[in-house]
Amino acid sequence: MKLFGFLFRYAPHVIVLATALATAGGIASTWLLMMINAHLKGATATPQEVWQFLGVCMLILGTIFAARLSIARLTLWSSFDLRLQIGRQWLGIPLQKLELDGNARLLSAVTQDVDRLSEAMRDMPRLCVDFTITLACFGYLGYLSWRLLAVLLTFIACLTAIRQTQRRHYERLLADAHTHSRTLLASFNAMGSGIKELKMNMARWNAFYTGELYRTSESFRDLSYKSEVLFAFIYGYSEIAYFLFVAILIFGIPWLGQFSQGLTISFAVTVLFMKNNLDHVLESSSQLARAKTSLANLESLGVFEQRSSLSVGRLRGLTARDRIATALEADANLQCHRLDTAARPGIRFKGVEYGYESVSGEGGFKLGPIDLTIRPGELLFVTGGNGGGKTTFAKILCGLYAPLRGELWLDRVRIDAENRNWYAQQFGAVFSDCHLFSRLYGMEDLPDTSSMVDEYLHELRLEHKVKFERGRFSTIALSQGQRKRLALLVACVENRPFYLFDEWAADQDPEFRRVFYFRILPQLKARGKTVIAITHDDRYYHVADRVLKFDGGVLLPDNSANLGVNIPHAIPTAQ
Repeated sequence: MKLFGFLFRYAPHVIVLATALATAGGIASTWLLMMINAHLKGATATPQEVWQFLGVCMLILGTIFAARLSIARLTLWSSFDLRLQIGRQWLGIPLQKLELDGNARLLSAVTQDVDRLSEAMRDMPRLCVDFTITLACFGYLGYLSWRLLAVLLTFIACLTAIRQTQRRHYERLLADAHTHSRTLLASFNAMGSGIKELKMNMARWNAFYTGELYRTSESFRDLSYKSEVLFAFIYGYSEIAYFLFVAILIFGIPWLGQFSQGLTISFAVTVLFMKNNLDHVLESSSQLARAKTSLANLESLGVFEQRSSLSVGRLRGLTARDRIATALEADANLQCHRLDTAARPGIRFKGVEYGYESVSGEGGFKLGPIDLTIRPGELLFVTGGNGGGKTTFAKILCGLYAPLRGELWLDRVRIDAENRNWYAQQFGAVFSDCHLFSRLYGMEDLPDTSSMVDEYLHELRLEHKVKFERGRFSTIALSQGQRKRLALLVACVENRPFYLFDEWAADQDPEFRRVFYFRILPQLKARGKTVIAITHDDRYYHVADRVLKFDGGVLLPDNSANLGVNIPHAIPTAQ
């Protein structure tokens, strides 16, 4: 029922139309059965009845075709909207939760859950026809003999009670198999990400293959097989039940009362005629059970919640990309504040704290409290040992993490859940694990983009490796250092008020380290940008206005004066 409820909320007029058409087709099929039964009893066919028979056949063809066509459109459009909505949910999930849980559940939703819902929706017209035929046949059987119908209904009630007990167990097996399918997907993702490490260490590969991958695949296989065995039992049990009832009609008539041979034949023919329809309803129960499990998974992801201005239902009315983009921008509250960039705003941390729980639940990591003012146009270096809190600080600074305690301010605007998306748009960043997109999304249509990109490609010595045409880079298959340079290019072209670089120079040769510290960073500062760079290159600390150091989650007192921080008068250039 949840599946029908979702479809009805999504497109009620289509569901009503498809149901009406399928119901008409089912009634017409039962009408044909009644005509056949009448002639089996010896009625003479007239030319008018022949044409009537052919007309009913054409009616069945037309109604079923129209019902399937309307549902096919609904299925494709709803699947399209669900995938877009999952993408929105993906972006809205807090970064820390994604880092802890991984992406397997969301990938499973896109690749499996939506497809299962689509399959169930495509089968709905036939299911409606079968259900209508079954109900109409029950009515016809009641017309033939209410006593035999009472026996049939009692028989079906006993059959259903036994089947429902097994079906609940079957649905639990399906839910467990679905959980293992997500784990299996995560295992293959891990194999894809770590393929180089696996290729270079066969002991690791054998342990991974025979351990995690084998166990997860085995569990998924066994649970799926158990569910299929149980369904085969349910199906076989129901299959033979029809013939048992026909046997009751044939051999048990003396105990049921006196019935004519014609009535017995009509009743038996109708029951056997219903058999295929009831079989399909039963077969669909397996498909609907899978769809129900997928729907529950999508619901748990919040896909159907109406908490945003761009819900699944509203996506149906937005067909143009520009209208969807406008709605997305409004949904993310990107226009909730106007930032006076001419005033060169600063950032303030007031008692900001953040923490992680340890795997064992004891202790953990704590960052802060941090009291810090980042001045407009400042070039700030952040340093410290591994695990000191630099990256966590950077994610809070960029709006990717929400502080557990304390306040974060941009100029005179306090950053909270309502405006954190807007705040994050003020940063251009290159993280140590940055991802490169082949297209310059969001900026490809700006008039000066191509010329600016070409200038940076030349300055970063990438013009012979990468070309920029029609908003797309010709390749991103580069070395790690070159990928970092291309990511730096993208960040600079974005032209944001604030910039964050997470150990950018770590993958660069000495030449490009000098370019970064002596040209790129001073150029950004000269353009009025506020730049924060996480670095361990102590030989370049003098380039910064200040150097902050984290140790064990604590921001140490400012020691920039002791480091002799200042920008030299002469800036070396790379040769």
